[in-house]
Order: sequence, then structure tokens, then C-alpha cells
Amino acid sequence: MQPPKTKRLLNVGEAATYLGVSAASLRTWSDRGLVLSYRTPGGQRRYARDDLDRFVESMRQPTAAEHGDRRASEGRD
Repeated sequence: MQPPKTKRLLNVGEAATYLGVSAASLRTWSDRGLVLSYRTPGGQRRYARDDLDRFVESMRQPTAAEHGDRRASEGRD
């Protein structure tokens, strides 16, 4: 896949800082195919902010209340 040409790509350290995680975690997620990365001709990873934002959104878990779980919104006796 070709990287987007109109936007600046982030290196591993910049992308990890953007997400608030370690570079090792980001590399692992990339290796598992959870977050899209592009490779330079030298083999270094690059990340687009839009792809990182989509990754974060995909990893968000809905709360019990969003699932309609009544127990989460009702008090216990």
C-alpha cells in the first residue's frame, strides 16, 4: 500500500507519543496488523495521523450503558 502523499507521516517515536504508548507497543500492533504502517525504502515504519486516529477509535470499547445493560444504570438494593 502506498502512503498518502499529501500528508506528513510520523516515525515510530512520533506516532507512539501521539498515541501515548511505547514504541514497542506500536511496533507490536503494527506487526499484528492492528494499526496500518508504511515502510520507507530503508524499511523504517511510518504512520499517518488519520490511520492512528482510526486505530484509536476502533479500539474503544462501548460501555455497559451504551449496550443497554440496565444493571449498569440501575442501583442495587
